[in-house]
Amino acid sequence: MKTKPNQQISLSVLIVGLILLNINLAGCKKTTTSSNVADLQIVPRAAAYAGCYPIVGTSQTGIWGATGNSITPVLGEAFFGQDAQFTYTTPAYTKSGEGLTVKDEVTGLTWQKSYDVGTYYWASIQTVVDNLNTQNYGGYNDWRVPTIKELYSLWNGSVGWPYINTAYFDIKYIDEQDLSHAIFWSSDKYTGVLGNISGGNGETAGDELAFGVNFGTGHIKSYSISSGPKHQVRCVRGNLSYGVNLFQNNNDGTISDLATGLMWQKNDNGSGMDWEHALAYAQTQNTANYLGHNDWRVPNAKELQSLVDYTRSPYATKAANVGPAINVLFSCTSILNDGGKADYPYYWTSTSAIANPTGTYTNAWYVAFGQAEDGNGENLHGAGAVRFDKKTVGTGAGEERVLNYIRLVRNN
Repeated sequence: MKTKPNQQISLSVLIVGLILLNINLAGCKKTTTSSNVADLQIVPRAAAYAGCYPIVGTSQTGIWGATGNSITPVLGEAFFGQDAQFTYTTPAYTKSGEGLTVKDEVTGLTWQKSYDVGTYYWASIQTVVDNLNTQNYGGYNDWRVPTIKELYSLWNGSVGWPYINTAYFDIKYIDEQDLSHAIFWSSDKYTGVLGNISGGNGETAGDELAFGVNFGTGHIKSYSISSGPKHQVRCVRGNLSYGVNLFQNNNDGTISDLATGLMWQKNDNGSGMDWEHALAYAQTQNTANYLGHNDWRVPNAKELQSLVDYTRSPYATKAANVGPAINVLFSCTSILNDGGKADYPYYWTSTSAIANPTGTYTNAWYVAFGQAEDGNGENLHGAGAVRFDKKTVGTGAGEERVLNYIRLVRNN
């Protein structure tokens, strides 16, 4: 009988010991977790509806030939069908009274006029968002990091370098070199990883990537989220349906996007050609009343970028995301890239590009629906990147992607 109390005491001591051990272990676990950097909080998108994604025009007004010479082609002539020869929605901005924010009256998005001068890795930009919301910045507490499609809506090609309307939005830089690194993060993480590239900016093969817009040079590229250079962020609020597509298969070789009001070729043209012949292709198809319409055009840079599905890429790390960076309703020609790997093409836009502030418009923008690779078949800038190249073969150094594909568009 005397052993029973001893057993109870021993059991009590054991229980207390286990409790203390659990507390200590929990404390250790908590300390370990708190040392990790939290991932960016992605704000869920709202459902698309007709007209929720109006494409703001590029504001490009010039028309140029292969050598960057100013030209005035008419229907039937070479180089007719450029961005500036069509009518698009004009940007419309309103600054707030205190000068902190700018409302885009077309998209329904409200932006920071300026931005934090700091640079960040992708996951760390959540602190910028939290600070703005805590401050009730500009009278709002629902700021977020923009999607890549929201961010690209600010792209302005009227002059370039910088590619944003500086009458409404600040861009801080010291010189041309500094401006070339005016890269702003989006909330869109790439579904693949950085390839086995040589050189680079301190980024490492296999790095996770996220997309950003370079408002200095005009590009969209994916960047390492945790190594190499850090980048900036300009936050946004409002219209959670902006950038969300609403596709409708018309079962006649065309697909409409009810969100943007655009109609697209379901199939691409099937072969690569230079920019001059891409513009001519649209004229030829109109003469033939292609798919029952005679008002097709090569899309401008912002129209074509609206078609990108940034959840898909040819070598995505998850099987469900593998494919060209476009909705499965569309067909993309399969190709072998420069490294002999299965891939998908680059597609021309009708928008001209300038390689540096003092250059001429000898280039045109294209969008990668396969890997934006490094010339050896390795992913460099991600499927969905927007880059430029020479308009025709043999017009200058640096030619890499001169023979690209076409997917025509028209107003629905």
